[in-house]
Amino acid sequence: MNTTAPTPQSSFLAKTLAPILSDPPWAAKSFLAASATTAAGVGAWLTDLMSPALANGGASFLGGFLLGWAVRKTVKLALLVAASLAALIAILKTTGWIHLDWTLIQADVNHILDWGRGKAQGFKEALTGYLPSAGAAGAGTFFGFRKK
Repeated sequence: MNTTAPTPQSSFLAKTLAPILSDPPWAAKSFLAASATTAAGVGAWLTDLMSPALANGGASFLGGFLLGWAVRKTVKLALLVAASLAALIAILKTTGWIHLDWTLIQADVNHILDWGRGKAQGFKEALTGYLPSAGAAGAGTFFGFRKK
């Protein structure tokens, strides 16, 4: 009797998350170093050896790193969707299936961009207020965005 075990099927969630998490942010050396710094800072703070500044800086770097990594993944996806929509619109316009009023489209895009700028400014102010070390968070965002 030579029977082989059935191969397990991957779930939809596993297939969807595989490309996103193929190179996770927590595998980066700077993320691991900031995690160790945060843990050491929390340990030193709890034993009253020092203030929580080290833990705050490390946690801010980690938050910024994860934010930068997420923004990078989101920007890639948004560019892919925008390019696909632009190609679809170009094809439909070339074939004559749609007619576009460009002045109306430009006004709508400007309105959406102004709204987005306002929301981004509010998010920046809230983030700066909640993260104890904006410099560490900025460095973390930079390194997280660069994470490949």
